[in-house]
Amino acid sequence: MSETLTHKDLAALCGVSETTIKSYRRKFPTFIPVHTDGKPIRFKPEAGDICLCIRDCFTKGMSINETYKVLKGRFREISRKDLKKTGVRASGNEAGGESGLNGVSREYLDKFFETAGQMMHGMAQLATAQARADKRLEKVEKALGSFADAEARNEQMFTELLDHLRTTPPEGEAKVRARKIINVRGSGGTKSYTFEGQPGADAEDKNRQESVKPETEAWQPVEPEQAEQPEKEESAASAKGLPQPSETFMTTPIVIRNEQNEFLGLPGRVPLEGFVDAVMQEGKSTGLSLTSWERRDRSWVLTMQNASNDRHELFFGGTKTPRGNLVVLFWRLDVNGEETTPAFLQEFFRQIKDRIDG
Repeated sequence: MSETLTHKDLAALCGVSETTIKSYRRKFPTFIPVHTDGKPIRFKPEAGDICLCIRDCFTKGMSINETYKVLKGRFREISRKDLKKTGVRASGNEAGGESGLNGVSREYLDKFFETAGQMMHGMAQLATAQARADKRLEKVEKALGSFADAEARNEQMFTELLDHLRTTPPEGEAKVRARKIINVRGSGGTKSYTFEGQPGADAEDKNRQESVKPETEAWQPVEPEQAEQPEKEESAASAKGLPQPSETFMTTPIVIRNEQNEFLGLPGRVPLEGFVDAVMQEGKSTGLSLTSWERRDRSWVLTMQNASNDRHELFFGGTKTPRGNLVVLFWRLDVNGEETTPAFLQEFFRQIKDRIDG
C-alpha cells in the first residue's frame, strides 16, 4: 500500500464508487485521517482499513450509530482540535459530536432523519394500498352493476315468458286431436266411448292425463256412436268386463289434503297400488267379500263390501302439487252411501299409514 491514498484509491480498495467513499468521510470525519488538503485530497494509509470496516458494517445493515461504535472500538478517533489543524470541518452528521446547528447533536439528527424516512416510507405504502383498494372497489362496483343488469334482464325475460305462456296455447292444441277409444261392457250391452287427447302423446302421457283433477280438461268425451276400434290394453280390460285404472295411475304416489289444504303423503312416496293393498289387508280382518273399481266422472272409485254388507267407497283423482308433481289425491270416503267428514277421512288414512309403517 502506498504512503497516501486518494478517493480513487480508497474506492478501488473497497470495491465501491468514489461517491460512496466521500459519503463515508461525511458520516465519519473523525475517523478518516487526511494527510493533505490539496487537490486531490490524500489520506493516511490507515484510512483504507477504516473504509473497509465502514463498508462491512453497512453491508451487514448496521446503522450509522452502530457503525460509529464499531469504529470507536477499533480505531482512534481524531479530536476536533486536530481536525481544525488539518483544515477539515465536521459535517452536521458527525458521530458523537455537535453539528453546529445551535448545538443539536448528530445522534438526534440521525434519529430525526431516520424517523422522517420511515414516515415517508409509510406514507408511500399507504398511498399504494389506497390506490389498490380503489381499484378493487371499482372492480366490485362494476361487478355489482353487471349483476344488477343481468338480474333485470332475467326478470324481463321471465315476465315475457309468463306472458307468452298465458297468451299462447300449447303447441298442437289447434290441430286434430288423437282419439282413444274405450269399450265398456254392461248389462245393456257394450258401449264405446272416444276420448280426444293431444296428438303425439305416448301411452304414459295419456295415462297421466286420465288422472288429472276433474276441473282439468285433459280429455273430452264424444258420443258412443262415434267410437272407433279400442287399443289393445283397454280391449283386454273390457273383455273381462272389469274397468281398471291404468298402470301409471296405480303407480303414482298417493296423498290427502289436511285442514290447511296441504298435501300429505306416505313415507317413501307409496303409490296408489301399495295403499290399496294395505286397505285390502285391513278389510280382510272385517270379512271383506267384494271389491270393484268404477269410473265416476273423472275419479276412480274403489268399492269394498264386507260380509255384513257394510260398503266403503274410496274416491281417487289425479292432481298436481304446487311444485308440479303428479299425484293421486284420496279426496272422499263414503260409508254405506253417506260421505264422511274430512277428519274421518284423515283418520282412515292415518290408520292405513300405520299399517304400512308397521
